[in-house]
Amino acid sequence: MNNDNNRGLSKSSEHQNNRVHDVLVVDDEPAARQKLILFLQDHKDFRVVAQAQNGIEALECIEKHSPALVFLDIQMPLLDGMSVASNIEYTKNIGVVFVTGFNEYAIKAFELNAVDYLLKPYDKGRLAKTLARFREFTGTISKYNIPKIIQDYRAEQHFPEKLLFKSDGAIEVVSAQEIQWIESSGNYVKVCLERTAFIARQTITTVQSQLDPEQFVRIRRTHIVNKNEVVTVDHISKGDYEITLKSGTKLRLSRGYKTRFFEVFSS
Repeated sequence: MNNDNNRGLSKSSEHQNNRVHDVLVVDDEPAARQKLILFLQDHKDFRVVAQAQNGIEALECIEKHSPALVFLDIQMPLLDGMSVASNIEYTKNIGVVFVTGFNEYAIKAFELNAVDYLLKPYDKGRLAKTLARFREFTGTISKYNIPKIIQDYRAEQHFPEKLLFKSDGAIEVVSAQEIQWIESSGNYVKVCLERTAFIARQTITTVQSQLDPEQFVRIRRTHIVNKNEVVTVDHISKGDYEITLKSGTKLRLSRGYKTRFFEVFSS
């Protein structure tokens, strides 16, 4: 019976080894992309299906190819790797390996929460360890707490001036300063600007992780406001307040969020 079990385990292991994982390589440096693609050729169970040189291309490739694994450079112009990660947080079957040339604090967070990280310059041996770790990857991207990774990274970085949202098959690039308020419903958010609003598939937690907490503040579980848009704050009853924005929009400030709200305005 033990021999039968061993044979079964061997077959299962062989099946796992024969599985081919589609890979997306994202880096703004062509030489860095080519190096990684070359190294991956030594591992026949990984197949590079696409490469991207910026965050917008990365999201388009993810939509088109649905890769199992994304090697994601952190430092990229216009839209960095953290913003890309925040947009795929809800995609349950994609593993992310962060690639970076610096920021030791962030690396410690990635090692605990991401599938893995690669610190440039890395060699074939280090990549092999990353791929071995991915082969054991049995959870979902949410297991690795992508929002927490982003928050840790942002704590040491400047917050992005522009944010990217996927809306009805299109990609909306929005200046953070243009955002008046955000409302969530499950894995979707409504982003309200001065003259327009749109729905995007993204959680409010991941959106908040990209916004400067000294300017954007949660007023209830489902709402974030830009403090620069607040005109008045009126007490209603039982610890609740009503906020009026420049646009005339009125939103409820719940008692559980009022302490942080008033802290932001006092800073």
